[in-house]
Amino acid sequence: MAVELPPTVAASSLQQFLMSGAAAVISWLVFTRLLRAADVEPKGEKMGLGPEKSNLADEFQYGPDGDEDWKVKSLWIYPVKSCRGVEVDEVNVVPTGFEHDRQFMFAELRPYPRTGAPEWNFITQRQYPQMALITPTIHTQPKSPTGGTLSITFPLTATPRPLPLSLLPAGTDTRTFQLPLSGSKDVMARFPLVNVKIWKCTPEAYDVSSVIQSELKELAAFLGAKGEVRLFRTCEERLREVYRNAPRKEELGFQSVVGFADAYPVHMLNLASVRELNSKITDKIPDLSVKRFRANIVVSGPKAFSEDDWKKITFGGKMYYAAARTVRCRLPNVNQDTGEKHMQEPDKTMRSYRNIDAGSPKNACLGMQLVPADERSVLRVGEKLGIVETGEHLYIPLFS
Repeated sequence: MAVELPPTVAASSLQQFLMSGAAAVISWLVFTRLLRAADVEPKGEKMGLGPEKSNLADEFQYGPDGDEDWKVKSLWIYPVKSCRGVEVDEVNVVPTGFEHDRQFMFAELRPYPRTGAPEWNFITQRQYPQMALITPTIHTQPKSPTGGTLSITFPLTATPRPLPLSLLPAGTDTRTFQLPLSGSKDVMARFPLVNVKIWKCTPEAYDVSSVIQSELKELAAFLGAKGEVRLFRTCEERLREVYRNAPRKEELGFQSVVGFADAYPVHMLNLASVRELNSKITDKIPDLSVKRFRANIVVSGPKAFSEDDWKKITFGGKMYYAAARTVRCRLPNVNQDTGEKHMQEPDKTMRSYRNIDAGSPKNACLGMQLVPADERSVLRVGEKLGIVETGEHLYIPLFS
């Protein structure tokens, strides 16, 4: 696939490249070669377990009463915000949470309500449930200037009933494009830093859209987007600092930050809690998957809703602060395997009995938002879960 380079790059002379050093030249050549080979399997190690090896294969046989073995059952990375996740057996924990988690994000050009001025605003399955069918794939290559490859695949045409890629009707085409997973500063400097809105914040992020313009037009058509759609990548120097209920820098020894996650670095869910919720709506959704809630960590062992008052916990002896309960929106109404959105559930039932936090009394809570106590560590499936401290929670709204 031939990709047109940004005009600013195409106009650059070889002398300009050489002035910035041979490493910069090599980085850019590697990057452009990557873009021109989207139909070729990327080099490096492919990340993820695949559905046939999923640690959630037995999630519907699990009960709300938990069991004696308290542990990490499943780990997930979401490379592109609100798109399909990648299940892993172990993950590096970094200052933003899980490595590679929510480092990319699609945004749509919309008018600002007060002034009418156009701005880039993040999009999720709340607006476009078929984003569940956008499938990122990661190939890691640590010694490469690009750090590896992020491949993104999506259907070219929307079907009347959203279907997973594996079940699309014969003849339905898909499109795949590739980008650097974590490009060096020399590579990313070729792209402009643009303000993009995520909730009330407008951090600067790299706009990488110039090299995938035709693909983004096709993706916007698939979504039925009203405005232009672009793809952004986090800038390491422009990360959003985490405050609200999070432990302070003085306590942690470092400032907690996030990329494109909503509010906190890591999201945890108790499998028993989802199974208990499912027991109330089996007539509407027989198999409510924990994947609908898009957690990074799924734990098994504790009874349903035991997590509501956790304050400090450990995984394999490593400390995590349970900063806040997760206040739920209607995104879990979207089936993550098909992209179909239920008109009511599980949101309606959650709101009937899970409005448990006085800080957000009209909204249901399920799951916990975590801040790692260590700036860098490794987390693995099967590591033991321990409870260090429990106590009261009072949610501070995202918009405060």
